[in-house]
Amino acid sequence: MKNAQSIFYLIGTTIVLIVINTIFFLFQTSKNEKNHAESMKTYSIIETATALLNNLEDTGTQHRGFLLTRDSSYLREYQKAEQQLDESYIKLYAVLNDSPDQLRNLNRLNELVDLKRAQTGKTLRSLNKNVAEQKSTDLNLIKNTEAQIRKLINTITNTEKNNLDKSNNVIEKLTRRIQVFTVISNWILLIIVISALVNIIQSREKIDKLFKEVGKKNDQLEAQKVELQNISQDLIKQNTELERFAYVASHDLRSPGVNLIALLQLYDDAKEETEKESLIKIIKEVADNLIVKLDDLIDLLKNKHESFAIYEKLSFMQVYSMVEKNLTADIKKTKAKINFDFSAAPIIHYPKSYLESIMQNLLSNAVKYRHPERQPEISIRTFNGDEKVFLEVKDNGLGIDLKQHGKNLFGLYKTFHHMKDSKGVGLYITKAQIIAMGGSIEVQSKPDLGTTFTVCFN
Repeated sequence: MKNAQSIFYLIGTTIVLIVINTIFFLFQTSKNEKNHAESMKTYSIIETATALLNNLEDTGTQHRGFLLTRDSSYLREYQKAEQQLDESYIKLYAVLNDSPDQLRNLNRLNELVDLKRAQTGKTLRSLNKNVAEQKSTDLNLIKNTEAQIRKLINTITNTEKNNLDKSNNVIEKLTRRIQVFTVISNWILLIIVISALVNIIQSREKIDKLFKEVGKKNDQLEAQKVELQNISQDLIKQNTELERFAYVASHDLRSPGVNLIALLQLYDDAKEETEKESLIKIIKEVADNLIVKLDDLIDLLKNKHESFAIYEKLSFMQVYSMVEKNLTADIKKTKAKINFDFSAAPIIHYPKSYLESIMQNLLSNAVKYRHPERQPEISIRTFNGDEKVFLEVKDNGLGIDLKQHGKNLFGLYKTFHHMKDSKGVGLYITKAQIIAMGGSIEVQSKPDLGTTFTVCFN
């Protein structure tokens, strides 16, 4: 860690700890003040509730004394106690008016006090009636009401005590946490101060300058390393592209070239002028296709970084027609019968050079590896599935033993039949092109029965 940065970090950490300590202190002070106010309020409620209960007991005592002695002095004390009872209730209501639960208790208390007064008034009005049983019943009702009032007052005071206990517990927990944090932060501050002093003592301008130079050298080396890695990756990529281009150029141009030679031989062997004219027309089209193919390959070589990423809207029928013309000589020689059906998926967006190469390789292989004992029959079709386009090429040729050769089927320079013109390049190029575009190719084959290639275009 650099000296200046270390000091700044230490100072920043110290300031943060001081700010946090201050915030906690102010928060604790606010909580303590609030708790003190709530405590004073609770004590006032308990005191008022106790006074109200005492006033209630005084009214009961004076009332019973008057009933027993008929002494009017008891009655005066009773009325005085009743007035104090009202004052205590009003005072209790004033300190509890912000608590809905306690207000419900106060309303119930008011109802009970009014009930007791009504019961007391009834006994006073029936003084002239000498009905002992009725008086006894009225006094029992009054005692029952007084008991309910005592119970309700105890509920009010206990609720406030519980609230105060909860508040005190919260404050106590908070206080303990703040104490722990304060102790830890003080130790951290002490460590920071010591670290800062040690850092300042040990730091020297010469060491700092040396570290800067070493860091600069390391940055330069890292930049050079990244640059070399990028150059290496570019070279590998370019080499791969050039190698693939060489395979494509040598293989894809060979078929039209061989086809031209075969067509010229057919032209020499033809005896009728109409047949020669037809062959000349085909030769011209094949030659034109070869020129177009050469131009395409030259463009790809010039723009190899963008070569196989140019998608076009292609017609399978048009591409097939061009490929068929390139293979005209082989088709005529072998009398191959080709059935095609592109109605299910007639159009695709794909690089033109790739689609031509894929179709030409699969069809030329189907013709090349025909069965010697039967006429070649080849079917090529397209279809849709899982929102993708598929191309299927099926033949009745020699077939391949997939158990023996399945792993090497698409390998470079891998051949599976004894034919002098087999190079083992066509299927390798085909799969490489399909994989490069995010697709896949599958094969089903049985020896002496034929082969089916299914291409999934991404």
